Amino acid sequence: MKRSVRPFYIPFSLPINQVKMIFSFAELTSWKKLYWWAMQSPKLFTTAAGAKGIGCFGYPSHPVFEITNNCNLKCSGCHANGGEKLFEEMNTDEAKKVINGLAEIDDFRTIVFTGGEPFLRKDFFELTRYAKSLGFYPIVASNGTLLSKEIVNELKSLGVTGVAISIDSINPKKHDLLRGMNGCFDKVIEGIDILKSKGLYVQTNITLSKINYMELSELLKLSNDISAQVVLLYQFIPTGRGKDLEDVALSKDELLNVIEKTYSLQKNLKPVVAPIGLPEYWAYIFAKNRNIKLKLVKKFFPGCVAGKGMFYIKPNGDVWPCAFLPVKAGNILSEKPIDVWEKSEVFLSLRDRKNITGKCGECKYIDVCGGCRARAYAESGDYLGEDPLCPLKIESLD
Repeated sequence: MKRSVRPFYIPFSLPINQVKMIFSFAELTSWKKLYWWAMQSPKLFTTAAGAKGIGCFGYPSHPVFEITNNCNLKCSGCHANGGEKLFEEMNTDEAKKVINGLAEIDDFRTIVFTGGEPFLRKDFFELTRYAKSLGFYPIVASNGTLLSKEIVNELKSLGVTGVAISIDSINPKKHDLLRGMNGCFDKVIEGIDILKSKGLYVQTNITLSKINYMELSELLKLSNDISAQVVLLYQFIPTGRGKDLEDVALSKDELLNVIEKTYSLQKNLKPVVAPIGLPEYWAYIFAKNRNIKLKLVKKFFPGCVAGKGMFYIKPNGDVWPCAFLPVKAGNILSEKPIDVWEKSEVFLSLRDRKNITGKCGECKYIDVCGGCRARAYAESGDYLGEDPLCPLKIESLD
């Protein structure tokens, strides 16, 4: 039976809560560009469809569907091992069945198609059209090199909400080196210009490591200059092809510097910056705003959303609680997505923060942070253990 996704304005309390959330964010960060965001509200409401807050990995809750592992690039730290044959990808009918099953989950209204490079899947537009027919608000996460006027026109005609594009350096040669393709940076900027000309939502994805972390201010300025609505500021976590690159991951001091600099810059930036793999950012914000009652607004800021707001689907149907947490919670070719979402032991254990151990479990800011579950797993193999690289000394902040 073909399912149907409810619109973003049903129940009406959902968009009302989203308004409260963004005003709370503005107050917590002294954000001066709220008026600019208000002007973007038509596309932002559909992009954040179903969102109940903002935290690590953006707006929960939504599925991210890695529809292919195929990629035209071969980035050294790719968590998905893009471009390598790892999984038997589901066929078109199987993928449609998965999308139909996702529509059964009431929390899901947005669906993100990613890869690899999603545009390399031959039935990409067919799957997107099908998702839209169910009422989903589709978003595409791409490396940006394949965008053209023809592709963007097709995206717009299908009702795609917007595109998230990766930029890892303001230096074109360095970006090209990190991405493994000459001319990559110029193609990305050209693609962004096309998206903007067609009025689509633009999100930039930045992955920080020792290689580019000194460019943080310039990368955020670039995102601001191209009028991105959101920046997902990823911290490199050694998983996938990057599992042997631990030496390029940021240290505690560097992560703290990222938190402090992002917080200081946010007030004058147009895009909302959401650090990924760094839920401590939200603990830092609340520690800096002790006059704001945590109980009143903490529901909008869940910190790490692994298992709570992220439903990451691999090309073979395996489900992970986060793109960087390779723990199988189920497989939606053999199980209903709603059963994995509601009954998986992995998801249920992550949703109850009383299960988290170590310093994270004892922290007063556990509700708005929770520590990075992916980093805990990468370090110890225990996704409920403490985050080994938490950069905060809460007592000194308080």
